[in-house]
Amino acid sequence: MRYVSQRLLQFVIVFIVVTFVVMVATRIGSADPVRDLAGGAVSQAQIDRVVNDYPYLDQPLLAQYPQWLLDFLRGDLGYSYNQNQSGLAMFQQRLPPTLFMGFWAIIIGLAIAVPVGVYSAYRRDGLFDRGASLSSFAVISMPPLVIAVALLFLVVTRTSVFPTVGGSSYVAPWTNPWEHFRNFFIPSLTLGLGLAGVWSRFLRADMNLTLQSDFIMLAKAKGVSPARVLWGHALRASVLSLITSVALQLSALIGGAVVAEQFFGPRGIGDRLVFAIQQNDILIIQAITAVLVVGVVFANLLVDLLYAVIDPRIRHARKIG
Repeated sequence: MRYVSQRLLQFVIVFIVVTFVVMVATRIGSADPVRDLAGGAVSQAQIDRVVNDYPYLDQPLLAQYPQWLLDFLRGDLGYSYNQNQSGLAMFQQRLPPTLFMGFWAIIIGLAIAVPVGVYSAYRRDGLFDRGASLSSFAVISMPPLVIAVALLFLVVTRTSVFPTVGGSSYVAPWTNPWEHFRNFFIPSLTLGLGLAGVWSRFLRADMNLTLQSDFIMLAKAKGVSPARVLWGHALRASVLSLITSVALQLSALIGGAVVAEQFFGPRGIGDRLVFAIQQNDILIIQAITAVLVVGVVFANLLVDLLYAVIDPRIRHARKIG
């Protein structure tokens, strides 16, 4: 319980620091936050509406932040006067595509990384291991922008299966599984390939150490089948770094989602964040940042708690500490 309380305190500190820095950054580029939020060259009536809705915008930053935070905790995620849309409605529209894209990217990354990492460690320095190492380094060295261009040229333009640039739309998997696959596979693959390269390297390194451990030697001496030793014993003891990397890569997924959504769609949070920055839509920028911080930090908290489930040694160490 003490450990959870410490992690929650860290979460609060990180949230406050990041969201306050974002508020400062949005105000630096804004000579008149009220007019920018209203949409630039607008009528006095529109400016009065913004002032009436958010009277704290002309106050010092240290006075603005507590009032914005109170609104956020109440569920007021701001309002986009440019788009005539509340922050809550924006998230309801834009968050599902990004969540599905990130989810399938993680699934694709793990589906590639786990068998490649395990077999590379099992056949260390063999032909497969060297080929996998070269491939992973190549993929890691390519940013999502390069991968997106490659997939666009090699796959999308040469087949009629996947939508072309700007042709994707959000379709829930329970509504139409095939259309969902068509719209999400390429953008998810754009993000998943990079993740697979990183994760396979982590897993291979941990598996190499685990396969030399005493308990693996003991399992082999008892006559346990190689498949069970590899996938049952060694893999479970080697996934801590992989799980940590999965949580840490969530923030990188947002940056990749911006590229994937710009190239292929469907339009999600990444695309909306870019548009909000271009329009200096300060409250929407703050809302998106705050929600992303909550999601990433909460995911890392869950991973820390999951360590104790996977490795009993960590659970016992926390009890002693």
